[in-house]
Amino acid sequence: MEFLLIFNKSILPIFLILSIAFIYYRIFKPNIKDIANITLTVLAPIMTFEALVKYNISPEALILPIIFAFLLTFGLMAAAYGCYYIFRLNSSQKIPLVLAASMMNTGNFGLPLIFFTYGTDAKVYSIIYFIAFSIPLSTIAIYISSNKSRIPDILIDILKIPIFHGMIAALLLNFMGINLPSSIDKSLALVSQAAIPMMIFVLGLQLSSIKIEFGFIKVIGIATFLRLIVSPVLAFLMLKMLNIHSLEQNVALLQTSGPVAVLTLLYAIRFNRSPHLMSAIIFVTTFVSGITLTVLIKLI
Repeated sequence: MEFLLIFNKSILPIFLILSIAFIYYRIFKPNIKDIANITLTVLAPIMTFEALVKYNISPEALILPIIFAFLLTFGLMAAAYGCYYIFRLNSSQKIPLVLAASMMNTGNFGLPLIFFTYGTDAKVYSIIYFIAFSIPLSTIAIYISSNKSRIPDILIDILKIPIFHGMIAALLLNFMGINLPSSIDKSLALVSQAAIPMMIFVLGLQLSSIKIEFGFIKVIGIATFLRLIVSPVLAFLMLKMLNIHSLEQNVALLQTSGPVAVLTLLYAIRFNRSPHLMSAIIFVTTFVSGITLTVLIKLI
C-alpha cells in the first residue's frame, strides 16, 4: 500500500503528463524541435534565474554539487567501460552504454520528480543539481561521442547552453546585492511555473518519436542496471563522502537515479553512435524507473 501511495504522489503525475504528450504527438505530429527549443532556451533559463535569485544562491553553493557531478559521472563511466570488457560487447555498443550509464535525466524527469516528491522547499536544490549535471552532459558526453578534445571547443559547448546564462546572471545579481523590481519578479515567477510541466511534456514528445529495435537485450539490461541500480548506490556513497546530508542529499540522490538523458540520443544521431540502441535504452530506463524510483523514495 505504501508503495502505491508513493508511486501515486511522485511518479504517476509524471507518467500521466508523458502519456498525454505521447498521445498528442501521435495525433497532431507537432514539431518537437520548436517546442523543445522554447522550453530549453526560454522557460528553463528563466526558472533557473528566478530560483537562484529568490533563494539568494551564491557561487560557493555550487562547488560541492559540481564536484559530486563529476565524481559520479566518472565513476559510472568506469563501471560502464568495465562492463563493456567483462561482457565482451560489440564495439558499436560501447559509446551508447557509457553515455547511458553516466548521463542521467536531471532536467525533464529529475526536476518534476523532486517537485512532486518534496514540493517547493526542494526547488532550489533540484535546480542546483540540474545545473551541475548539465556540465558533464554538455562537455564529457560530447567528448565521448565525437572525440572532441580541444578545451576551447568544450567551453564553447558550455556557453551555448542558455541555462548557464541565467545562472551567471543570477549569481552576479546576488553577488552585487541587487533586488529585482516586484513587477519583473512576479513575471519571472509566473513564467518559471510553466517550465516543469513543459519539460515533462517535451520528454513525452521525444519518447513518442523513438523507434525501438528489440535486438539489444543484453546491452539494454546492463545499461538499465547501471543507470537505475548502480548509480543510486554510488551516488549515496559519494554524497556521504562529501558530507552532503538531509534534504539536499535526498534531492541529489533521487535526481541522479532516474532514466537516461534524452540529449544523449541527439549526440548518438549526430555522431552516428548506434542511435537505435540509444533510443531503446532511453525508452526502457524511463519506464523501469517508475518502479526503481518509487522503491528509492520509500527507502530514503
